[in-house]
Amino acid sequence: MKLPHERSTYDYRLCCLFDETDLCNIASSNFLDNCSRLMPNTILRIAMWVIGWGALIGNTIVLVLRCRPDHSVSAKTQGLFIFNLAIADFLMGVYMIIIASADVYHGEYYYLFAKQWRGSVTCKVAGFIAVLSSETSVFILAIITIDRVLNVVSPFGKLKFRATSARVGVALIWIIAVVVSVVPLIVSSYISGFYGMSDVCVGLPLNIESRETGEIVFNDELGLFEKLQYETTKRPSWVYSIALFLGVNFLIFILILLSYVVIFVQVRKSARSVANPVSASGSIDRAREVKMTTRMAIIVLTDFFCWMPVIIMGILSQTGAVTLPVSLYAWSVVFILPINASINPYLYTFIAICDGSKKRST
Repeated sequence: MKLPHERSTYDYRLCCLFDETDLCNIASSNFLDNCSRLMPNTILRIAMWVIGWGALIGNTIVLVLRCRPDHSVSAKTQGLFIFNLAIADFLMGVYMIIIASADVYHGEYYYLFAKQWRGSVTCKVAGFIAVLSSETSVFILAIITIDRVLNVVSPFGKLKFRATSARVGVALIWIIAVVVSVVPLIVSSYISGFYGMSDVCVGLPLNIESRETGEIVFNDELGLFEKLQYETTKRPSWVYSIALFLGVNFLIFILILLSYVVIFVQVRKSARSVANPVSASGSIDRAREVKMTTRMAIIVLTDFFCWMPVIIMGILSQTGAVTLPVSLYAWSVVFILPINASINPYLYTFIAICDGSKKRST
């Protein structure tokens, strides 16, 4: 049955109920309003479960391995950093399982409950866990990098992370991450809907959303609603998202990049002077530091390249250079945001096994 002319509605769910959606125009201004389920396709649904459980299992293994006693001060310090990084990555697995479970629960009719889901306590808790996990991970990677710089640039110097200073640093990181994550919940009247800015409960700045005010009238001839006058103002929640993901994270990654440039230059200098070492023990310690730095570089650069797409897409979107599809949120939280939470544990496990086998052989 054909309609005499196209109909328009501000409740997009009515259009979703039509078999022929081309006969119905969704006039809603919310870019999230669409007729898909929480995870738009099968690939994302499967990947969400696989990566989520991979993060949970992998990081549990790391936590168990890192509970072993070690008499080396350097190893204890680094072990503390990796232990806390594993906790942060474990939380990302918890977040992914929550979102995957919500997708299964709502199924194909998710669009009927989308607004309720984005404003629910479960969504807010999931978003809080995701931001806490990602920011803690980024901050700990930064402190790991600083620790590597100090050990390579000044291997015999006193300016290093000791047991006490490492614990203080980790404690400050968790406090800062908790504050950053809980602020949108405490001041929800001002930063409203931060954890409801997307169906996956993480407000990545991949789109531009503004608050619109003005006059809307219905055109009888066209059978459509038209906006005559309206003003747009950027919502505080989007400003907070931009400041966090494009500001803080970008600066931290610049710090990490510059730090590894310094490490690379220092390692090159050490390689040239290795023919005349100060002492045999000093040469061995230096070699160990170089190997450890290489391992940490692989881990940190993996996180770096996985976060850079979010930063680049966010900058392009916020400058108006491109308009990104809504489905990109789901792809980002499956293949960008949590991917290192699954990769890192196995890198750490491999390192731990190799170090253990070398100690036993010697």
